[in-house]
Amino acid sequence: MTNNNSNPDPALAKHSYLPDFCHADTNLILILVLELIAIVLAIASASAAGSLTIHLALMSLYIQWTGLTSAGLLCWLGRSGVLDSTFKATLLSVLVVFMLSATMAALAYQINDLLRLDLFRQQSLLLVITQHVSVSLILYGLALRYFYVQYAAKAMIKAESHARLQALQARIRPHFLFNSLNTIASLTYDEPEKAEHAIVSLADLFRASLRSETQISLSDEIELTREYINLESLRLGERLQVNWDVQADTDAWTLPALTLQPLVENAIYHGIEPLQHGGEINIVIQQTAVLQIQISNPILQKSTTQHRQGNQMALENIRERLSLSFQGRAKISHLVENGLYKVEIKIPVIIN
Repeated sequence: MTNNNSNPDPALAKHSYLPDFCHADTNLILILVLELIAIVLAIASASAAGSLTIHLALMSLYIQWTGLTSAGLLCWLGRSGVLDSTFKATLLSVLVVFMLSATMAALAYQINDLLRLDLFRQQSLLLVITQHVSVSLILYGLALRYFYVQYAAKAMIKAESHARLQALQARIRPHFLFNSLNTIASLTYDEPEKAEHAIVSLADLFRASLRSETQISLSDEIELTREYINLESLRLGERLQVNWDVQADTDAWTLPALTLQPLVENAIYHGIEPLQHGGEINIVIQQTAVLQIQISNPILQKSTTQHRQGNQMALENIRERLSLSFQGRAKISHLVENGLYKVEIKIPVIIN
């Protein structure tokens, strides 16, 4: 089988691989790297130990001014939408570094003569510009290689994560398909109208669940879950009671498709069905600093090993999909308390 994710170049060709120079964290790292370069160059070029401090101060001022001015221009170009491809990002950023290095070298040379400093040791203007531009382009070329490798690695991880999410999502669909088909089969002869209604509900359910998106809004996930509950209510009747308590902006949150529905399915299969008189499932969705989803259901005290293993498999599937979607920051936990089995999901706000 061919691995289509092995070459990230098509994705890279459509987006800039440069970091966001408008971001404070990026500029902080840039300042630290530039200062390290200034220290190295100052030590290598200082004529005497006594002049090292002054030489370092002048070198730091020169390099920081050049680097941060370049970052400011790249920030402006990025916000303007000019750096929208690998080629443009590379060409324009190299031109920015080239022009600013030459300009700053010329200014530094003139200031050195004006203040009678010994920064350039009586070198010619052309030689100073050539040296400084060459060093700047070499260092920036290494930086570009690092940026590209980092971006390619992130693109690869994102593509692989997307593929894994789709594979994990595909494992869930047949599970509730078989349950739904059993429900329809049981209603076909005795209650054909309900069976017809169940088929329509199942069609709506799969139309939503078979979409290609791995991420959907919370409101869509709730609607998908309600469709499933309506389908199961045809089979279980009054034995199934579901209480909803939604206190969140459901359109503002996204989560992996088929996250809530399998948990409700587990609650029905492992909690409601084994009980003679059924029971209640409570679904609480609250929005605080994080999105909290809690599903609780009564449990049969003596559950079979097969039931427990099936429940754990579904939880592990959802845990892995949440981990892939939210960089390991989403949490899912479960416990037994006061005769109820509770599953809780906490989803953080992710800022890209």
